[in-house]
Amino acid sequence: MKITKRLASWAETGAKLWAAYWLLILGSFLILGSVLLKWVQYPISSNLSGLKLPLFHDTGVIPHVALLSFGALGIVVLIAGVVLLRFFASALSLAAAVLITLCVLTPAHIAFQQPMMLRHLTDELQAMPWHKIFTKDYLPQNYGSPEVVPNRLILYTASGRLLAAFSFLRLGWTCFALGSLLVAVYAMRRLPDGKMATGLALVFLPVGALAIVLTPPIIGQHYFSSGSIAKARGHNQEAIVDYRKAMKWDAWHAQDINLYATIGDLQKQSGIENNSPERHISRALELQKANEYEPAIFEFSRAAEAGGVLAVAVRRESAKTRIALGLALYQAGGIGGAVTSWQLALADDPTQEVYVLPYLARGYFGLARYEAALQTVNRLVKIIADHSSMVADVYSLGGDCYAKLGRDADARHYYNLSYAADWIVNYWALTRLAGE
Repeated sequence: MKITKRLASWAETGAKLWAAYWLLILGSFLILGSVLLKWVQYPISSNLSGLKLPLFHDTGVIPHVALLSFGALGIVVLIAGVVLLRFFASALSLAAAVLITLCVLTPAHIAFQQPMMLRHLTDELQAMPWHKIFTKDYLPQNYGSPEVVPNRLILYTASGRLLAAFSFLRLGWTCFALGSLLVAVYAMRRLPDGKMATGLALVFLPVGALAIVLTPPIIGQHYFSSGSIAKARGHNQEAIVDYRKAMKWDAWHAQDINLYATIGDLQKQSGIENNSPERHISRALELQKANEYEPAIFEFSRAAEAGGVLAVAVRRESAKTRIALGLALYQAGGIGGAVTSWQLALADDPTQEVYVLPYLARGYFGLARYEAALQTVNRLVKIIADHSSMVADVYSLGGDCYAKLGRDADARHYYNLSYAADWIVNYWALTRLAGE
């Protein structure tokens, strides 16, 4: 009887607490849980949780937990708001406003504060079809589950890039947003009548922060549009000036290799700056489109001598050109030349690992450089760890390498890892495990 009464008392107390604080409890649970979930989905490389989405720097090829991340800051703000609530009636309202601000700033952060992150996302999206073609043509088929990724992205406008960044956000960010709203509702309901105006004023904090972040890209968009209009009217030098202003205001434009090429075309039409880096970029892209990869790479190297942000964009495009050259050589049977080209692509731009390593691993295998292939496989698995079908293919390739080396136990282990990563009609791993 005593136990029954005690349980009933606890249940009654719990029910009262839930009735009084359910918004805060549920909101806090969603916020705390969200930091471990997927916030940003990369098409090829590792996804980002709330704790791995940094506030002030790029994530790098392999993301790590960051103390100054959106998730970590959200936890600190929530705890501070709850603790200070007993001292300041508006503490939790302020915390909720900051949480909502973090939420609305996440896509803006990806699109405008760290535009290289959005460029990596879109580059991986564009690289996926090439990887699928290569896999279909040169690797045993794995009919694993496909991943859902965004398409039809509009990147030439600020609003389009904001929506593009939003399209890569996933469940973790959604939970954080919902939890922040629940905490905000609870905080507003607890405010005394005299403090309601303060609570309403805090609602404008997210709007103001978003406006501050959006202002530079909007100005950049204005100059970009003005440059496009001037170009259409034949006012080439005016267009060049406007395009350069767009680059100054919006880092996305400063990383746009096609915009540099457009400036080069305008310089050519105006008969000025015959040896400018933009002219070299323009010629390089023309050669690239004509599949004349080596002359294009030479032109890119000339442009990269200018240094600065332009050189970063040029080296990235040069690396992509070397990847394309390697694929062309591989398809023609020149595996050695393909491997060399892919190695040079990594030398041009180490951030291209996620695109190069799948090809490079297969190239090493084709040259019977099995140890080098295994090193590449182990590196690649760390980069694409969140994508089961691709991980399965990489493990299967590692198993083939071990089989060629006569290390059957290791080969079987890698085939098992492949099947564990993706068991949906994993033909490659299944046939190897069956001894075919």
